Amino acid sequence: MLRRVLTCLAFATWCFLNTWVEFAEGKSAYFSRFDPVYAVVLPVFCWETVVAAAMFGIWEFCRRRGIARSRPIHGLFLASCLVPVGIAAVATLRAFPFDVTPIVRGPWIWPPAFIVGAGVFAFAFLRPFVASRLARKTFLYSWPVLILILVQAARATLLRYPDSSYADRTLAKPFQSPPKPVRAVWIIFDELSQSIAFGKRPPGLELPNLDRLRAGSFYATSAKSPADSTEISMPSLIIGEPVNATEPRGPDSLYLRMGSRAGSVDWSAVPNVFDAVRGLGLNTALVGWFHPYGRLLNRSLTKCYWTAGWLPSGIEERANLQPLPNAMWDRARLQFAALPVAGHLPGMFPGVYHRREKIGRFAYLLDRAFEIANDPSIGLALIHLPIPHPPAIYNRSKGAITAEGRIGYLDSVAFVDRTVGALRRSMEQAAVWDRTAVLISADHGWRTYLWRGSPEWTAEEEAASHDDTSGVPFLLKLPGQTTGAIYTKPLDTIVTRRLLTEILSGGLADPAAIPTSIER
Repeated sequence: MLRRVLTCLAFATWCFLNTWVEFAEGKSAYFSRFDPVYAVVLPVFCWETVVAAAMFGIWEFCRRRGIARSRPIHGLFLASCLVPVGIAAVATLRAFPFDVTPIVRGPWIWPPAFIVGAGVFAFAFLRPFVASRLARKTFLYSWPVLILILVQAARATLLRYPDSSYADRTLAKPFQSPPKPVRAVWIIFDELSQSIAFGKRPPGLELPNLDRLRAGSFYATSAKSPADSTEISMPSLIIGEPVNATEPRGPDSLYLRMGSRAGSVDWSAVPNVFDAVRGLGLNTALVGWFHPYGRLLNRSLTKCYWTAGWLPSGIEERANLQPLPNAMWDRARLQFAALPVAGHLPGMFPGVYHRREKIGRFAYLLDRAFEIANDPSIGLALIHLPIPHPPAIYNRSKGAITAEGRIGYLDSVAFVDRTVGALRRSMEQAAVWDRTAVLISADHGWRTYLWRGSPEWTAEEEAASHDDTSGVPFLLKLPGQTTGAIYTKPLDTIVTRRLLTEILSGGLADPAAIPTSIER
């Protein structure tokens, strides 16, 4: 009986192995919005208990009825093994020390995968009793590895950080002085490509709001970001200094490696653009995603709103903590969606869960963006939005936000344009547009190498992706500026901090002086 119990428990643990491997990696705490013990582990533990108990009950029922050795029962057991084996495959790929996504998504992976899969299925069909016994022994004798993974998950993440580590910290005290005549709104659209938006815009992609803003702004045609990842690029931009590498060390700590400093330093301890602006007596605010801004930059901000990104398979969390039954239902759907090739099956689209969650998070961020962009008491507002970063949540042909259909990056760029228009109209109605410097850029360009081959990749994206899409747009409208200027020299957006502090200190008021300030 003990062997049967351990086999059933191992089977259930395999069904959620991607969860335990992610926690064992020890990197997820930084990107989590909530304590994973409550958001993830509790529903997973409940499911493992249910699965193990159900499997043991069925096993005992079949034994007592004398049908445990029948071919159909062994066939059903082997069919059920597709779930834990598939999840184990996902967990194994995540455990690799390098990103295997391009390999898995490559077209050459399908022939050997088909051959191996066909061989396994043929063996299970022809020798179901042998295959069943082998599967049970595999589950049973995997316990030493499972124990190591579970212990490491507890040490690296689950028991290492208290629940309070995931809470936002106290914000800076706001200045009560009257609003200054000049303020700045800095908008970062995640993964917005200069080539797609302006340089080599695909036919049929209309961006009237961005074109209108460009006509009255300083526009750099050859801007580049500090890095091709949000994890490195955003700290670089906010600090105003290149960051070479980052290392998450808990929910409220991101250590940076910078060329100007020996060793690593905690991001929250490095002076940033918000500190410089507060030194001018101005209030600061941030609305963003991905980084836990409210846990790291709180001392530099008067207002802060943020949402986490979509976490890897097995540890996904909703924007708000769910009751246990809802959390268990979410967990079950996400685990089935995580199975290999699930996204390529007819009627099965795992990305829809990510899209639906992203719609809610984006709506929250946009509402907060309106709040800080329109607030005249805010001297510097940074708005970091998760568009056009995949997955897409907008259908430009229908002009509607949606989680359904074959929509892609170009739809998301159109959504950027719609968002720019909405923010501008809101600021005009609040009578702050003319006295506000507006800077629009991106943390990095469109990383086609990362998304090509995914279930959501479209033919339209393939057609638009063959030129260099790594550049980022850079539009800067100074207060009162109505005429545009084009800057064709290379520009590193790391200069953003210096430009913003010069604008807010009164040292940069003439659009014609922007090139001189950049090249200084």
